[in-house]
Amino acid sequence: MADKNKINKIPVFKVEDNPDGYLMFYLKKYAPEEGTLYLHAHECIQINYVYSGKAIHIIHDKRIELVKGDIFVIPPNVPHQIEPVIGTDAKIVEFEFDPKFINEFFKDLDKGEAFWDFAYIEPFLVEEDLVKPRLNLVGSIQTDSENIFNEALKEYEKREPGFDLIIRSLLLKLLVLVGREFTKNISKSKNAQIFERHKDAIKGAIRYIEENYTQDLNIDSVAKMFLLSPSFFGYLFKNLTSKTFKEYITGLRIAKASEMLKNTDEKIITICYESGFNNINHFNRTFKQVVGLTPGQYRKNN
Repeated sequence: MADKNKINKIPVFKVEDNPDGYLMFYLKKYAPEEGTLYLHAHECIQINYVYSGKAIHIIHDKRIELVKGDIFVIPPNVPHQIEPVIGTDAKIVEFEFDPKFINEFFKDLDKGEAFWDFAYIEPFLVEEDLVKPRLNLVGSIQTDSENIFNEALKEYEKREPGFDLIIRSLLLKLLVLVGREFTKNISKSKNAQIFERHKDAIKGAIRYIEENYTQDLNIDSVAKMFLLSPSFFGYLFKNLTSKTFKEYITGLRIAKASEMLKNTDEKIITICYESGFNNINHFNRTFKQVVGLTPGQYRKNN
């Protein structure tokens, strides 16, 4: 795991340092600017999931941009930090837990071989420089994970009898689901050489999309611009971003619309066109599918 000398130079938090320190777990939903804005580590395992907006995750000397759907697991004693991105209204849920919370037979983290071999934890327990900075969840796995976090947060807040048992079962389910996704993602490494050859082209395409997403973009024209066939471009794009070309652009447009709904008094139809949509009915329908609220409801709530 992390270098001991390095750990000694930064604060390392224990589960008992949390407001509910008598429990073996801790949950909260927060904005990055409300979090720990300096390099730190935890003695326990921590799972973070991005509900909305953007943030920067700093881990093993790299700065990783986080977006909605990103989930990342911080093993014990790995230094990391999350920075806010101004104006993105990010929300992150944090689930920290002592391994003993899910298995009474877990022993000391440094000595307990049973812990390291535990099937649905092992994918996350790697050397510090191999920790996956984040995994983007899409489709049903994103919905299932958000439902788990929502139910766990509700149980944590209500504290009704047996809430800790329900939260433990939810955590186990989450670890299994996300562990499967991590394993699938790792298995794709056999295609690494193919991706590496075209990485610059895809990165260039992503930059172009992020600068022009309010325009009328289509996969054929963008692929042609970067000298790739549309089908191969779509394959590479999905594998490198975990989103289809359409999903990626829609996400950017919804984020722009959400920002305008919250921070401006522009009419909804104006926001529709300025965020890249060209049909108000399509905008309203897509916004509700992604956010769960109509544009009008979102503005009212914010």
